[in-house]
Amino acid sequence: MKERISVAIEMAQSWGYASGAAMERFSAGLRERRIEALRCSGCGRRYLPPRPFCGNCHLILEDWVAVADAGSLEAWTVLNLPMLDGRTGKVREAPYGMGLIRLDGADTTLNHYLDLADPERLAIGLRVQAVWREELRGAMDDILHFQVLTEEP
Repeated sequence: MKERISVAIEMAQSWGYASGAAMERFSAGLRERRIEALRCSGCGRRYLPPRPFCGNCHLILEDWVAVADAGSLEAWTVLNLPMLDGRTGKVREAPYGMGLIRLDGADTTLNHYLDLADPERLAIGLRVQAVWREELRGAMDDILHFQVLTEEP
């Protein structure tokens, strides 16, 4: 028999995701419009988003430090295809911008959406500022996107 048989099956699935202690504290800070990084006691590197171990020293990270919600654009791209946003479950219409943002006080970058009001202005080193949602939930999408700063904060 060489004929294919296709059977449609609906399955209900559910799962839980443990974010870990570092992301739990980070998320709690977002709920208060506070962004914190973890600093290595060995080399001093400040990780954002926070992680449990230093990538350089392999030490456990326990020293929390505040970082600003403004920083510099280290890399960026404009995407011209719609995508399913994993944070919201909704389609993000194109075009939209994504950037690697080094917030003031952090040594690593945060990947996030960019405001595309003027895509021609996007450039490496450009100063950007977080735009927060009104009702905070303690999730990464509490920051809606980063917008270009016209003046220093």
